[in-house]
Amino acid sequence: MGSGAGSLVLDKETVCANFLLLHTKGHKVSGEFWRIVGEGPTVFSKEDMIKKGYPHPSQVHYLLIQLEPVMDPEFQGLSWDFRRLKGYSPGRASAFPFTCSLAELMRHKIR
Repeated sequence: MGSGAGSLVLDKETVCANFLLLHTKGHKVSGEFWRIVGEGPTVFSKEDMIKKGYPHPSQVHYLLIQLEPVMDPEFQGLSWDFRRLKGYSPGRASAFPFTCSLAELMRHKIR
């Protein structure tokens, strides 16, 4: 959170997102597909994170969301080439969050 590099813009698409695809450094595809559940994103301070037991939070504020695995049969066994999504940036910026539509994501699925 904040105005630094990689800060998430809380636009309508981001706030209303239903899914989250995570990826790991060095990977070219990901099958880490999660459903966003709960009432929406919650802002936590560094102190809140310490109280919740998160090890060594380094930022002043965090945006937390509740997740659950996507179990829908149509998504089982799929991975996605996230590097082909229009919001993806290579290099160090590859860790920056961005949004895309589910339709765009599905155009880059891999069985």
